[in-house]
Amino acid sequence: MKNVQIILSFIIVMMLVACNGGPNGQKFDPKVEKKKATEAVNSVLTSFKDKEKLATATNRDAANPIAWKKIQNKNNKNLSGDLSKDDQNRLLYLLTINKAEDTPSGGTKANLLFSQDTKVKEVKLNRDDETFTFDIERSGFDHKAITTEKQEDTWKIVQVKDSE
Repeated sequence: MKNVQIILSFIIVMMLVACNGGPNGQKFDPKVEKKKATEAVNSVLTSFKDKEKLATATNRDAANPIAWKKIQNKNNKNLSGDLSKDDQNRLLYLLTINKAEDTPSGGTKANLLFSQDTKVKEVKLNRDDETFTFDIERSGFDHKAITTEKQEDTWKIVQVKDSE
């Protein structure tokens, strides 16, 4: 009888432990996770010096892939590998400014400079899927929504949308 009680006690304890956590068996602490997600987003928003040149090309379309490669390489741990091309372009738009320059031949060239003219205005938690969405303001008027989720124990940017 004593063995049965020990086994039942063990089963109950195991069930309580299994039910007391998130998807990885760990409890999701919104305050702690919000801080970590905010650090990840701020790391991307300040990953280069303000006005640091990231790319030069004949136009912005040609400069974008060059600048994206630099941003991606520097922020690899904070960017999801699943970011769509549209998300990449929206993030590039948020992080860069184009200082066009006249060329001696009479044309222009694009100079993409990193811009730290961004601010986190609001952070919202989606409790259902344990993600955070950041309302990012650029130049005091333009807004983008950056969504982060925890992947491999690291908060990563998984989506960038125009804010409603």
